[in-house]
Amino acid sequence: MDLRPKGSAAVFVLLVLFTLSKFSEAQKLCSVAGNPPVIFILENNKIGDLITTLTAEDGVTARITSQDPEGLFAISGLDLIAATVLDFETFEQPHVVNIECTKDGSAPTTLNLKIAVEDINDNPPVFEHTQYTLNVDELSKVGTSVGRITATDPDKDDRLYYKLDSPERKFDLEANFNPNILVKDRLDYDKVKEVTMTLYVQDTPTESTAGVSHTASTTIVVSIIDIDNRPPWFQPCTETELDTSTICLMSGYNGNVKLNVQAPGPLSLEPGPLMAIDGDKGKNDPIGYTFLGGEGDIFQIDSNTGSITMQKPVEEAGTIVLTVMAYQKENADQFATTTVILKVVESSNFPPTFVKSSYEGFISEDAGVDSLVLESKTSNRPLRIQATDEDFSSGYNPHLRFEIVGGTDFSITPEGFILMAKAVSPSTVNLEMRVVDTTNDESSTTSLAVEVTPGVPTTTPGTTIMTSSIITTDRTANTQLTDITTATSHPGSTTTTRPSTGGQQVKTGEFSSGEMAAVGASLAVVIVICLVCIGVMVHRIKGHNADWKKLSEASVFQSTLGGGSGGPKEGVQYSNDGFQHNDDSGSVNSKLAADLENKLEYGLKPHQRRGSAQKTTTPSAILQTTSSPEPDSSSLAETIDSEKEVKPILTKERRNEEGYKAVWFKQDIDPSTKEEVVIIPNTGEADGDREDDEDSEGENRPDVDSDDEEGVSSDM
Repeated sequence: MDLRPKGSAAVFVLLVLFTLSKFSEAQKLCSVAGNPPVIFILENNKIGDLITTLTAEDGVTARITSQDPEGLFAISGLDLIAATVLDFETFEQPHVVNIECTKDGSAPTTLNLKIAVEDINDNPPVFEHTQYTLNVDELSKVGTSVGRITATDPDKDDRLYYKLDSPERKFDLEANFNPNILVKDRLDYDKVKEVTMTLYVQDTPTESTAGVSHTASTTIVVSIIDIDNRPPWFQPCTETELDTSTICLMSGYNGNVKLNVQAPGPLSLEPGPLMAIDGDKGKNDPIGYTFLGGEGDIFQIDSNTGSITMQKPVEEAGTIVLTVMAYQKENADQFATTTVILKVVESSNFPPTFVKSSYEGFISEDAGVDSLVLESKTSNRPLRIQATDEDFSSGYNPHLRFEIVGGTDFSITPEGFILMAKAVSPSTVNLEMRVVDTTNDESSTTSLAVEVTPGVPTTTPGTTIMTSSIITTDRTANTQLTDITTATSHPGSTTTTRPSTGGQQVKTGEFSSGEMAAVGASLAVVIVICLVCIGVMVHRIKGHNADWKKLSEASVFQSTLGGGSGGPKEGVQYSNDGFQHNDDSGSVNSKLAADLENKLEYGLKPHQRRGSAQKTTTPSAILQTTSSPEPDSSSLAETIDSEKEVKPILTKERRNEEGYKAVWFKQDIDPSTKEEVVIIPNTGEADGDREDDEDSEGENRPDVDSDDEEGVSSDM
């Protein structure tokens, strides 16, 4: 059976379906155009803003039956409006609103609407804390991560961008959208202990030109942690950088110990005390001390403090060198060494002391640099600091050194005079003076008050104070002498005070140093000339005395020959047989002997010895005698009387027989030659040596004929 509707039946079915559809549409009194599943509205709207408008027949009314949360929306006619300011970050999404549409005679229609609030960029990003603290070890490698700090943004779809402001660019971010902080430079705890940075964030790209952009910032403090990378440093020391490393240089310690004396407590060292610190100042690990090498039987070191004490006296003078090691107790691989040089000195019972317990001096402010401080306002005498040492019997210790402790306005000379070192305004300058015995470093102190007066001269015009050698030491008596000579110059001259300071001119006066040097050189030349003249005069006087001595000896000889002043002695026979029988035709005869005796008498007359008009010739004959002292003529004559008979003769040859006295000539002399004979005493030396000397003497005299005359001698 064919159940398919026929043509009229099919049309009927279609008509029924169309009628039902129209009836259904007629039943919906209101609707939303397009029937959107969700209706969107921007957040931060204004109250009364239109959300959507309902489509409905005339006479249809609409009302909100429910909404969650309440009070967000309202119906004005057929308009759905916002009853409040909507915030995307506040309410859950989406919002459901139920609306009922009614009309008289019709069934009500219900609409179920979903309303979503759209998010806009209306909130800034936020950091959880206003300040963050991070730590990183010094010397960390570049690229090491220090920490990651992020911000949040209530705006759901916003992407955040970061920027780090780091002084000296020690740190930087991995990327502008990744706030991972990395090390970018070498970190040294001794140079940088802490770095403070600012981290910025914004919700738009840094290069964006968007109209709305929100930012935030926070502070980041990075603390540099000191690691254990340095050994102990002995103090005091000088820090020095070598490339990327830092070392501390220290030359060692010095001190004194007394010979055969055991010091009761820790030794005093310079610079002291002996101490070391951890080179890593941030760690400051405890330090231990020990000796390296010998001398441990004499000295002992405290392992905790480094103090050195003596266990027994030192028995030998000299120098002792100790090697000290300082090490970290928690890491002995970190250590350092230094030397302690101890000078063994002789014991001293008393330290040097100042003569006065305090000193007072005066100087004018306009006196100038290197001017002397005076004893009083009205005195020209410079102030002098003096010290004594009771270890010396005279109190004078030549090994003292004066010092001014902690003052730069004045200085002190080795002799104890105080000098102005720089300009000082009127006031009273209090100084501490120290005297040190350089042999054992014993010292004492005293005070000095220098009153600087306003523009009052410290010296009286017209007076010159000159100081000669300030300290004169007598090595024998071991005493100290001070000589200060004061001289007054002409009115109007400049006052000058010159202490002996090792060649340093303290204060110049009227003359410059060059002028004074020229004057000194001139005086030296004059002194040399005077000394030469005196030497010439002494030489001439000695030669004059020698001539007188020769004449005196000739007188003695003549007296011995002639029997004294009374004439020839009785019983003495005078002959010249030796020359009369000489075969040499050129021999001297008796006439020549008489002439020689006359010449001797002539030469011994007092009124003709000096100043005679007759020219005195150079002696060509030598008289040799055996007597050393100059004899008196009368006493010598008496002595001869008591002796055996002496027979004087003239002979060409010397005769040494006892009892003869002879005047001899080495060679013939021309009788016609009128030569004056000068006689000098014979010293008893060898005759041959005397003859050689006579020959050389005769050759050096221009007015003597060396070929004719050689000498005259007398033998006993």
